[in-house]
Amino acid sequence: MKQKAILVIGMHRSGTSALSGLLDEMGVFMGKSLFSAQKGVNEKGFFENSALVSLNEKLLDATRWSWDDPLAECIDAHGMRSLVNFEYEANDVLHRDYENRECWGMKNPRTTLLLPFWKKIVAAKPNLETSYILMVRSPFEVFGSLNKRDGFSLEKSLMLWMNYTLSGYFNTLDQKCQIVAYDRLLEEPSKVAVEIASNAGLQVDFDESALSFVDKKLRNQNIAEVPSSHLVTLATSLYHALVKEVVPHDDVIEINNQYQLFLQSLSEVLKEHLSTVKQDEVYYRQLFLSAYKSYWWKLSWPMKKIEHILRGKA
Repeated sequence: MKQKAILVIGMHRSGTSALSGLLDEMGVFMGKSLFSAQKGVNEKGFFENSALVSLNEKLLDATRWSWDDPLAECIDAHGMRSLVNFEYEANDVLHRDYENRECWGMKNPRTTLLLPFWKKIVAAKPNLETSYILMVRSPFEVFGSLNKRDGFSLEKSLMLWMNYTLSGYFNTLDQKCQIVAYDRLLEEPSKVAVEIASNAGLQVDFDESALSFVDKKLRNQNIAEVPSSHLVTLATSLYHALVKEVVPHDDVIEINNQYQLFLQSLSEVLKEHLSTVKQDEVYYRQLFLSAYKSYWWKLSWPMKKIEHILRGKA
């Protein structure tokens, strides 16, 4: 059976969930085990496959990264070698969730940093035609959302936004990829839906007038004033370049070059410290998960629960 797949990529808090909700309305199957909506975060739903998220976390652990690592740009050839053992699991996820679907979608922002891995997986499927949608939202609105939810600073938020956005852009240059601006998605969801169907070659029937998932109420953040800095200038320039009708590719290359110089200017001591912290974080998380799944943990859990209740009453 010939299949079509759409991979939604982009920075966290950039509207990937809103876009995926629109795809769902269009008849694109987004997965079996989707995360539930979360009040105050994504009240209409994430449209994220829990098996995909779990696997992406393992992939990031294997590269000693995490979704919120400001130094994590995109896996390179060395990183790809560390992920070879996960290819079977990746194929299993696609087989279990999407095998019998003619048109399906996959959304998890972490995929953006892992694009070389996932491109290899989908490219190996001869009956699968894959396209990508890169969601782009103002980096300062993304900062506002991350600051509210996670307490992230402006600098960390902008570095994350640059990493994800540049990875999404450069790693899909050889693919069929459509850039969708968050502002336009909210203003013209029906037109965006028609363009997506056309660009991806989808043979799906949907009533444009009945599309109701995306509305302007989804905007919870407005652009706040931010202090000027080199990083702010780079993020602003990249955003304006990518939301143009025709992306000025040479400008994006120059912005990326300037950003790489910015990263190189960071203290090597800081980089070393962050790398060590990340390794420790991965080690202890895996240690906890191993203990959590153990027989003795499960056996002692009822007693721990009773102790917790008694302590609460003391």
